[in-house]
Amino acid sequence: MMSPPNPASTISPLVELQNVHQTFKLSSGQKIKVLKDINLSLMPNEILTLLGPSGSGKSTCLRIMAGLQEPTQGKAKRHGHTFDGANTDIAMVFQNFALLPWLKIFENVALGLEPLRLSKDEVNERVKRAIDLVGLEGFEEAYPRELSGGMKQRVGIARALVMERPILCLDEPFSALDVLTAEVLRKEVLNLWISKKTSIQSIILVTHNILEAVSLGGRILVMGANPGHIRIAIKNDLPYPRDEKSGKFKELVDNIHDVITESVIPDAPEWVPPALAASVAESFPPVPMNEVIGLIEMVCDQGGRLDAFALAHTLMKDSVQILLMAKAAELLDFVDTPKNAIVATDLGRRFARGDVNTRKKMLHSQLEQLQMVKLLKGKLESSEDFSIQREEAIQLIQDWLPNEPASVVLDTLIQWCRYGELFGFNADKQTIYLDRGEEVGEG
Repeated sequence: MMSPPNPASTISPLVELQNVHQTFKLSSGQKIKVLKDINLSLMPNEILTLLGPSGSGKSTCLRIMAGLQEPTQGKAKRHGHTFDGANTDIAMVFQNFALLPWLKIFENVALGLEPLRLSKDEVNERVKRAIDLVGLEGFEEAYPRELSGGMKQRVGIARALVMERPILCLDEPFSALDVLTAEVLRKEVLNLWISKKTSIQSIILVTHNILEAVSLGGRILVMGANPGHIRIAIKNDLPYPRDEKSGKFKELVDNIHDVITESVIPDAPEWVPPALAASVAESFPPVPMNEVIGLIEMVCDQGGRLDAFALAHTLMKDSVQILLMAKAAELLDFVDTPKNAIVATDLGRRFARGDVNTRKKMLHSQLEQLQMVKLLKGKLESSEDFSIQREEAIQLIQDWLPNEPASVVLDTLIQWCRYGELFGFNADKQTIYLDRGEEVGEG
């Protein structure tokens, strides 16, 4: 058993972010703040894990540390000093493999070495060594189309190793793989780091998989969204290799479950002054209505109660996506979400038992109670033809929810309200109209 290296506090970070904020401007002109006051550091000889839902800014943090993006505010430092351009200490492995299909495996691995102007012999030596380390011997002359997903990702890892840099950044590298292949590659990356057979001193892992974070991370930064921020930093001293069946492993996983559940579905809603309550719109989780209905049916079929994280494991889905589905169902009062549980309400049970028309009527009634729907319905009713342009609706939502992507919120709102027969949408005219129980153009 080997314990994770323990970086001394006197050693300077390999890379760090200090008071970093990041704002993006969308094509619509809307400004979205994606990172808020990020402070993190990667020490020598550690695996740092950024864990959080989509939209929490994990990959943006990586890009800033890699020098691929300049922060709107704050500093990125390497060995205590700010730097311009790419961070040459970092090698990246991406989720989607990023292989060039017209190049053979040897050529794909060698691609990153071109700017270094190395001799042919040194390129050959580096590529051969990297290919050997990831177990791709014999596939040097193959094309990416001949490889499985796991083998393609081995090429991605080899391409990072061949750069011989001290920091390996893994941006959700196992999420596109099947469970068994992902587990094998996780162990192999860990063994490469522990063995010290490569130049890798430290690893940064971006993931939304809690088990993966606890299996690999020496420090786990749990991130929240809207905008992205660090909710909590957790030190993980469990020895490598980690036993997922051990009590301490399960306890740490459960603690992180609680943190993430509270961030996605807080037990206590954010307090709003009574004078503002009538004008504050709730956000719509970006979840299709068919998934919300499927969740309600599944909970009711299983006796009215399910564990969100157990369900995510069963369905092999991102646990945060399951929590967003639960949040959507809770918004409509079809489920309650005490801690990690999803519990069907009486209304949810009646919904699950109903036919299509009954469900539409119930959904119509529940949607009408939401402040966002009330606000948009008021705008439609005040217009001469009971309709508004999509761009106008986007602008309204930008005003109501300034820190969220208005077009995504609107698309979800339209999809839900079409099912509940409140609003319609004319794709040709790009207009949203009030559904008054009659055909109004093409939806």
